[in-house]
Order: sequence, then C-alpha cells, then structure tokens
Amino acid sequence: MHRIAIIALMLLPLLAVYAWPPERPAGDTPTPEQFAWQDLELGIFCHFGTNTFHGVEWGDGTASPDSFNPSEFDARQWVAAAKDAGFKYLIVTAKHHDGFCLWPTGRSDYSVRSSKWRDGKGDVIREVADACHEAGIKFGIYLSPWDRHEPCYADNKAYDEYYMAQMTELLSNYGEVTEFWCDGAGGKGHVYNWDAYYRHLKKLQPKCLQAIAGVAEIRWVGNEDGFAPDPMWNVVERGGKKYWFPAECDARIRRNWFWHPNDANTLKSVEYLLKMYHGSVGHGAGLLLNVAPDDRGLLPEQDVARLKEFRAALAAIYKENLLAGSTVTVSSEAVVGSAQHVVDAGLSDVWQAVENNPEAWVEAMWPEPVTFDRFVTQEAIHLGQRIREYAIDVYDGAIWHRVHEGTSIGHKKIDILPEPIAARGVRLVIKNATEAPGLRAFGAYLAPEEYR
Repeated sequence: MHRIAIIALMLLPLLAVYAWPPERPAGDTPTPEQFAWQDLELGIFCHFGTNTFHGVEWGDGTASPDSFNPSEFDARQWVAAAKDAGFKYLIVTAKHHDGFCLWPTGRSDYSVRSSKWRDGKGDVIREVADACHEAGIKFGIYLSPWDRHEPCYADNKAYDEYYMAQMTELLSNYGEVTEFWCDGAGGKGHVYNWDAYYRHLKKLQPKCLQAIAGVAEIRWVGNEDGFAPDPMWNVVERGGKKYWFPAECDARIRRNWFWHPNDANTLKSVEYLLKMYHGSVGHGAGLLLNVAPDDRGLLPEQDVARLKEFRAALAAIYKENLLAGSTVTVSSEAVVGSAQHVVDAGLSDVWQAVENNPEAWVEAMWPEPVTFDRFVTQEAIHLGQRIREYAIDVYDGAIWHRVHEGTSIGHKKIDILPEPIAARGVRLVIKNATEAPGLRAFGAYLAPEEYR
C-alpha cells in the first residue's frame, strides 16, 4: 500500500530534516490524545471501494461508479466484529488512490452519489461512523492524498484546496474522529501542503490525531507486516526539538488490502496473529489489522471467526496476572503510588521511584512456587519513556536468577521466556533511566500449552 514513497516520507522525522509547525506539540511526553490512543492498542482497518469489485489493490480512477454496489452492506456487522474481538477503533478508506469517494462529496461526481447503490443516496461513511459511535468504538478516516481520478490533482494549489474541502466534509459531518490517516503512496510530482492539512485538521477536530504521512502524531512503523522493532522508542528529534511520536503497525489478515474472491486461503492463523500482536503491541506500538469487506459489503465470515479465535486466545493467555496478591517490596520509597497497586489494581495507579536509582527494583514474592512463561510491563509514559535498560530476575527459593534483559519498555513490553519456569519470586530491575522511573503495570502470566 505504501511502498517506497511512504518509506521516504517516514524517514524525514527520524533524520530531523525540517521542523514541524508550532501547532505540532513538542516535548518528550505524550499529549492526552496520544496517551489515550496508545491505550487503544488494537484497531481494525477496512479497505473498501470500487477496488473491491474489480480485484485490484490500486485502482487507476477509471472504474465506473456503478461498479460499486454492495448489496448487503452492513456497517454494524463490521463494528460488531471489531468490538467482539476486543478491537478499540476502526478506520475506513473514505477515498483510496483511485479517487472514488464513499460519501456523497460535494466536490466530485466520482462518489457513491453517482453509483447504483441505494439509488445514489447511500453514504458508507455515515453508516460506519454512526455504528462506531453507537458501539463505543473509536472512529477513524483514511483519506488518500493521491488521487488518480481528480483532474485538478496536477495543480498543487487547486488540489490542496480540493483536498482540504473534502477534509472539511469528513471532519465536520460525522461526529468525533479519533485518527486521520494519510497514506504516502503515489505523488506523481505533486507537492502536498502537509502543514496546511495539519492546521486544517486541528481547526476542525483539535483532538484528532494525524497518522503516518505529513505532520503526523502517529508514525508508520516502517513495514506492513505487523511488527515493531525492539527496542521501540517513542521520542524523536526534529528541527532541534523532541517530539513524542508513537508507532502504528498496519498489517493484513489476508494477503491483500482489498477483498479478492480467491484469497481466503491466505487468511492468517491464530498463531500468526498472536505473533503479530506480541511483535507490535508487545513492543509498545499499536496494531491496525486490515479486515477487508467483501463485495456484499460484509466482513467475510471466515475472517470474523478468525478474529473471535484471536480474541479467545488473548483472553486465555492474559486472563490472570499471577503477581496479583503477591507480596510486593521496592528498592525505595515512592514519589507517588504503591508498587502493590501496579500488580493488583490495573492501569489507574502508578508507582514512581523517588530518584533515578541505577538499580531500582520492584519485587513480588509468593509463599509457594508459581509457574509462568511471560511478563507484561507498562511504563508510566505520562512521565515520558525514561527507562533505558531493565532486567527480570526470578527467585527459586534459594538464589536469584536473571532470565531476561531488555532496553525499552514504553507503553507496553511483553517478554516471553523460552519455556515456563516455576519460582517463588519475580523482580523487575531498572538498570538505567534518564530520570526517576515510573511503572503503570507489571505482571507475570502463563499461556495455555496450545498458545506457547
């Protein structure tokens, strides 16, 4: 979907080539909107449009609007599938590169208004937005800057006006939008006015986060495979300033982004989806999983079933924090909170060490050995990503053994041991931090044998 064009775009923030405009908040901590977005963790991507009916990934803008005719379209089915599987947001392709618009835009006749679907009176975006808002799922919009149909695309200034007019329609008429997704594919010599797009977005929906291309607040992870690097740092420098810049991993549940009639055999297994989860959310990034509606306008039954199986697997693996109820001690008094709350009370409480102790630790003990095979650690990122090195030790009843060493933690870090181990104690050692470190959660878990 992005290919080389977006790779070049996404290298810019890392190379600090130019400064973002002042409207883009600087600092080494997340904005409230970024913090809330990172807690979402799992999103569904729905690629849908004329491509769905022509078996192509990148339409050239010549497909007839009449070819778009999803006879059983049901946005609530999409949203119900996402919610039942534990996904917290959904992004729909309002316009892909072919330029066909899934809402009755007033700026082009290349839209659902010109199709046979619902006699030209349908509005995919309206129904998806309403379904999301009703179900409590966050709603997001993908609006491709590249437009292979619109004649004014060749004129930078004219197209910028056109694009922002469509932004106005989408961001003014469909309720709260959590994420505005800009693909970086294509271009064909066009120069996008990213600063103007960002300012326009914030004028219309100040709390909406721009993702991927341009003046983004959520960055592309660098691949379309669903995996983030380890270590995964959230702060980058650009124009001499630091910016909080969390990553999103976009990936596909099947081989393609759009539905194709003969690719059901490429549906990813539960085991592979778990691998993606641990390599994205488990590395501190978000996972945006594409599940493409078919030519009926429904998510395929096989895909929905696979999402449910994925949800069941996660629930089985992470149903019980084995540290809950253990006896917790710490290396030093806390500025705020209690380390006991970090293992018992969930994400509403944090523990922050008094000072930057190079060997600060949190220790949990049981009266009898407990068996586990993984750890989940969450840093108190409202303070920033301060932890630079950490280790995990286990106590066998006589001595401590080091079983894992790592660098970044960030929003969430999942560390899986090669095999289960039984111990009477677990200790998280913060070996290096830029400032007094804070923790939001720490847990030990045991996956059922079928998911190891």
